[in-house]
Amino acid sequence: MEATEQYRELRIQIRPSPETNDHEVRFVADGVDIIDSHWGGMIGLDPDDVLVQPCELRGATRPLAVTIARCSCGVIGCGSIEVKIRRSQNHVVWEHAGDRVPDQPLRMSFLAESYDAEVERALHDHNWETPDRTAARLLASRVKRDILAESQLTFSWASGRIQAETFTISLILEPGPCQVLLHVPWSGESPEEIAGTCAELLERLPNTWPHVVWYPQGTDLKPPPFTGPGWRKAS
Repeated sequence: MEATEQYRELRIQIRPSPETNDHEVRFVADGVDIIDSHWGGMIGLDPDDVLVQPCELRGATRPLAVTIARCSCGVIGCGSIEVKIRRSQNHVVWEHAGDRVPDQPLRMSFLAESYDAEVERALHDHNWETPDRTAARLLASRVKRDILAESQLTFSWASGRIQAETFTISLILEPGPCQVLLHVPWSGESPEEIAGTCAELLERLPNTWPHVVWYPQGTDLKPPPFTGPGWRKAS
């Protein structure tokens, strides 16, 4: 059986990812970038896909499969890297079988105390955020999902990177499904201000929303029942 790589310190770093117009999470163990070292050419996940609550990086007694890297195209599932994370006494162990023979997986072990502290630090560290990422996080915490549910809508994500000087909110309509993109002009307002504006807008009736594009996810889908003058179907 292959020897376990032993590490004392893990650092979780968040870097811009210009190729995918987002950010990526990198894992650096004792100064070594784990993704580069073992899976060169892959990139880390966006923080919203891994640094979330409940955080799977924490691990448990039973092995938990966690995706830690993706193809450079940015799509999770296109050659993604998955490790099994488990806790064993005072260590957290990552294991990846990949193309190796079953009894010789890649195994990495981290001291649980320092590992846990770094995961918690990364979960609560927002210093890396650009203004649009801050606005998206604030909006996600303020959205009144019960009000959206009355119209069978679910909040999906928000971003300031879809269109220039615009904050975009993505919603899913069921049944359908349909993707609904609500575009809100953003010029000069702080992240807190744009998040507040969008949260208030989402509390209003959907047929009053301006600048909405809806994308049917199936053939022959009719327009949402609450479309208004600001709504149009994607061409």
